[in-house]
Amino acid sequence: MREFTGKIVFITGGGGGIGAGIAQAFAERGARIILADIQNTFAEEEAAKLPAAAEAQVITLDVRSLESWSAAREKVERQLGAVDILCNNAGISNGFKPLADVAPDEFDRLMAINVTGVYNGVRTFMPSMVARGSGHIVNTSSMNGLTPFGSFAAYSASKFAVLGLSDALREELAPSGVGVSTLFPGLTRSRMAEKDAGGATGQDEKRLLAIRANMMEPIWLGRAVVRAVENDEPYIITHPEYRAGLVARQERILAAFGEPAQPGYKTGSSATKVE
Repeated sequence: MREFTGKIVFITGGGGGIGAGIAQAFAERGARIILADIQNTFAEEEAAKLPAAAEAQVITLDVRSLESWSAAREKVERQLGAVDILCNNAGISNGFKPLADVAPDEFDRLMAINVTGVYNGVRTFMPSMVARGSGHIVNTSSMNGLTPFGSFAAYSASKFAVLGLSDALREELAPSGVGVSTLFPGLTRSRMAEKDAGGATGQDEKRLLAIRANMMEPIWLGRAVVRAVENDEPYIITHPEYRAGLVARQERILAAFGEPAQPGYKTGSSATKVE
């Protein structure tokens, strides 16, 4: 999909941060923009910043609810037409804390928004894309979905789930002409990032200011997303400084491959492939 003029882009978590950056970037290319968010106030503010040609609309959406998704789809299709690009970007963080301190209801809410919300979006818009033989889905994971670290276990688990879902979905949809890309943001300016940075640094105002100064502006992530959709790229990496950590982790994983645990085990078979 190389031409975006007039295409309909549906973005969850559109009330700021990365969602707003994605909206701005697609608007630059002539797309029509739907900003979906559970908080309309922020989404309205972002919609007002977009050019008139974007025909920006705001839709209230609770990504945890398939009923809410269905109502949003019906409204968009009635007013504008079928969605061409779905950006499952809505997500939350529960801050930096050991997994032992994460309450069950807190964990459930994190997964409901960050993982089930992505599934709900795919379930809502994928069938019509497949039927048309065109479209693209962008799912926002995180660098924590590639390189997890202590005190962020629950969030990392949710973002690893998004990666697994997206990789498998890309393979499933390839024959239908529908693309799937996964976005792995690093430190990016947003309300969530500001809150997490404050919690991580406590009263260290100097360090907090330094972290804020190093936050990437969302528009640049948005433009990276546009390029990935344009070229049907599977992965969108915006912060290359994390590469060394990922390489080290992958090397540890690869080093664990050796002889089969069962002596004489016939290699080459798996649950999905038998040789």
